[in-house]
Amino acid sequence: MRLENNYYEITGTRCDTTSGTFHIALLKDCDVYRGHFPGNPVCPGVCNIQTIKECAEKLVDKTLTISTIKLCRLTAVATPTVCPELDVTVNIAPTTAGYAVTASIADDKHTYIDFKGEMMSV
Repeated sequence: MRLENNYYEITGTRCDTTSGTFHIALLKDCDVYRGHFPGNPVCPGVCNIQTIKECAEKLVDKTLTISTIKLCRLTAVATPTVCPELDVTVNIAPTTAGYAVTASIADDKHTYIDFKGEMMSV
């Protein structure tokens, strides 16, 4: 399932060919939050990873799949009520097998996830 425009929407971007920052707004009425957790919604880690992947796809203008996760550190809990707007920062470098990706999701106060891995074109 594509999360853009369902779970979050991109409200601004600053990108070049190898890096980008995507300002996103979490959509608090999304079905994900009704199930995770009703009355106290939190952003699931898997949705954070998918958001990073979708932003990486925008940088390379290709559909990607995650081939390796070397680091995935969830450092704080993001919620659509406490931190409704976040920055997804993605750095990408071509490799022989695809792309090396480092990324984070953060706001002015916290980093919510740090990610390092490899993605390849589908």
